[in-house]
Amino acid sequence: MSSPQSTPYAALDSLETGGKPEPTYQHLTNPCVLSWNNLSYSVACRKTAAAPDGKKTILDHVSGRCAPGELTAIMGPSGSGKTTLVDLLADRISSGDVTGDIELNGEARVTKTFRAVTSYVAQEDSLLGSFTVLETMRMAAKLSLPTSVSSKQIEARVDDVVEAMGLATCRHTLVGDIFRKGLSGGQKRRLSIAIELLSNPSILILDEPTSGLDSSATHNVMKFIVKLCAEGKTVVCTIHQPSSLVYDMFTNVVVLSAGQTVYCGPRAKMTPHFAAAGHDCPQYMNPAEYFISLVNTDFDDHADVPKLLQSYAQSETRRQLADRIEADRKTLQHLPDIEQPSPSALRQFGVLMYRNLVNNVRNPGIYWIRLFMYFCLSFMVGTMYLSTNDDLTEEDLVPLLFYVQAFLLKVRYINVA
Repeated sequence: MSSPQSTPYAALDSLETGGKPEPTYQHLTNPCVLSWNNLSYSVACRKTAAAPDGKKTILDHVSGRCAPGELTAIMGPSGSGKTTLVDLLADRISSGDVTGDIELNGEARVTKTFRAVTSYVAQEDSLLGSFTVLETMRMAAKLSLPTSVSSKQIEARVDDVVEAMGLATCRHTLVGDIFRKGLSGGQKRRLSIAIELLSNPSILILDEPTSGLDSSATHNVMKFIVKLCAEGKTVVCTIHQPSSLVYDMFTNVVVLSAGQTVYCGPRAKMTPHFAAAGHDCPQYMNPAEYFISLVNTDFDDHADVPKLLQSYAQSETRRQLADRIEADRKTLQHLPDIEQPSPSALRQFGVLMYRNLVNNVRNPGIYWIRLFMYFCLSFMVGTMYLSTNDDLTEEDLVPLLFYVQAFLLKVRYINVA
């Protein structure tokens, strides 16, 4: 099986770096194996013929495992449960009924320890366009690293991550918003990932890291994610219809259909597995696209999904997965109970106050556009009473007061940024 680093872009990567060695992260002291076994998730719903017990099953006895140095991709058609699965793995779901096991190094997951070694990157970027890359990283570092970390150490850590994520050339560039040009979509995605890497997590979970990106930006983002795996991180991501080049970067693949596991195992073994089940991928077709369309039950041309489910349940790949999960429980080193130290309340207050004040001054959508709206309101209301005499009664001023108060009350909820 080829390594996830071997891609047709190796020559291009060398040109981009000028042949210089890539900056590296500090090696991990707590490599982690994340596994889930017979994991099910259901939510309450109205009783129907499809849900007579008033529960809708989102995930149905799914199992999987990802180890340090491996890039595990969770694929499937829309509504198959990809995002729900990563949200459960990232401990971001607090409602609904969850059954099954989620284990860290072969032991039941402890929330405090798990959150100390894990970072999660959401599908949508939550960045303020008024700040540069360097400013964004510095503030994120001060909000995530403990108070014992000095300013000099914070600067060093920020510089390391910025260099490693390929953002050094745009470190002084604004993130950008609807008012100002800034980073490209791929650069914003890498910045979101870089923010989560400041705490040097052992496990990185990403929800659709390439959503909304073109093919070039997608490859760029995935290239840096693969480099994280090379440093010993455990990386899990959902992805929707990757290109064949991106597909070749994955170590393991999980294919879901209607909340059930159609395949979970090495990427190199997936094509032979489906071929043995009677679905040989055409020679010049993207395997990811072919297999996802194969298990998409929203259309009539899908395969016999129950047969594929049975084929996987009886396969050697499934038995090997169960054996590895069982072996983890017996052989892996116990992960010590640790808690991610947080910055002091005073530091958090100072950083948030600074960020809010600077954003208010730099962002034209916060004050300046609202100021213009107030001016327009004053002009409109003033012209309404411009030609009136001085004999107005108090009742005549009631509409004026109503317009002014209603405007002042509602304009605060308008998001012009």
